[in-house]
Amino acid sequence: MKAEIIVSGSEMLLGQSIDTNGPWIARRLSEIGIDCHFKTTVGDNLHNMATTFSRALERADVILCTGGLGPTQDDITKEALAEAVQRPLIYDEALAEIIRDKFRKRNREMSDNNLRQAYYPEGAHILEAFPGTAPGVHLQIGEKHIFLMPGVPSEMKVMMRDSILPYLSQLLPKIERVYTRTLRCWGKGESDISALLADINDELDHLPNPKLSFLASGIEGIQVRFSAKADSEARAMALIEPFAQRAQKILGNLCFGEGKASMEEAVAELLESKGLTLALFESFSEGMISMRLNEKSATEHYFRGAWIESRHQALSIERYKEKLAYIQSLSKADIVATVHGEAHSYNNMTLTLLCQQGEALLEKTMIIPHFNEHDTVSFSVINLLNMIRLSLLGALDQ
Repeated sequence: MKAEIIVSGSEMLLGQSIDTNGPWIARRLSEIGIDCHFKTTVGDNLHNMATTFSRALERADVILCTGGLGPTQDDITKEALAEAVQRPLIYDEALAEIIRDKFRKRNREMSDNNLRQAYYPEGAHILEAFPGTAPGVHLQIGEKHIFLMPGVPSEMKVMMRDSILPYLSQLLPKIERVYTRTLRCWGKGESDISALLADINDELDHLPNPKLSFLASGIEGIQVRFSAKADSEARAMALIEPFAQRAQKILGNLCFGEGKASMEEAVAELLESKGLTLALFESFSEGMISMRLNEKSATEHYFRGAWIESRHQALSIERYKEKLAYIQSLSKADIVATVHGEAHSYNNMTLTLLCQQGEALLEKTMIIPHFNEHDTVSFSVINLLNMIRLSLLGALDQ
């Protein structure tokens, strides 16, 4: 089954607004096994919008449109659909009363133009999920289904979750769904990881199932994603498993987790499993490391605390090392760590990662692009967490 998403609104084409509805809808369709083949953005022009619907009806089985259902003159989605399918717009007094009642319950006065929302193409049905004042619409043309939803993301999501997705799932009870398994990596770029897994990728190019893709996620690392279509998760995972195992073996300690796992969760699990404790000195990192650790899990078993000072004191690396030794003696933590940053040119910055484990002081220096302040600190944090992870694995040479 092929789907097309239509996003209406001239503000999208003028660059005044960014579409978040389309990607969200595409993900939800993929989860129930419907492939989105096209996504079209169209402005508030009746002819262009009607043409867009006509083209979508030629090439898609399910059409989902957001935007243009409100009370103003530029809300013309229903008019455009009616023109495309050559059906009149019908006024529904019962629907108009529901809209009036919504205004009454919210203690709001309703202007007459809101009654524009009580029209829909002949033969259409109003979606049961109806969170705002603009109703969603479902129109079936032969074997094709058209759904109109408001552009307000919160209202659109309610209609998708409560009306449209359940309807489509019942329509196709034996549909194959897309299931994924994601490996999360840090330490090499997307091109390097893709090269490491080139043989697996070449092999999968000749198979219908599963498929391999790579996604660079900034400071969250590289996602290595295996996807398979099957009528159950167990069958999909059986297809994915042998290839995922091979990838894990090749990637080794570049892989820090799976699914939505974070680097701090990987560090926390290693500390707890080994019965070790951690303390931090945070000046350049401004408390972000301890904040991330505390957000993800209960830290009382392994985290001895963080000593935080202003990053604007411009302490030397030697002073950082003295701070680590002091914190280790005070906290009795098995591992103490910090990151030092120094801008040495307009474009670049030197990061020095320090991790003291017992008597051994591990030091690693890297030169990074000079991002904005928040991104630079975030980049330093994940690199220090990765250094702690690798030291716990005894793999700092990798």
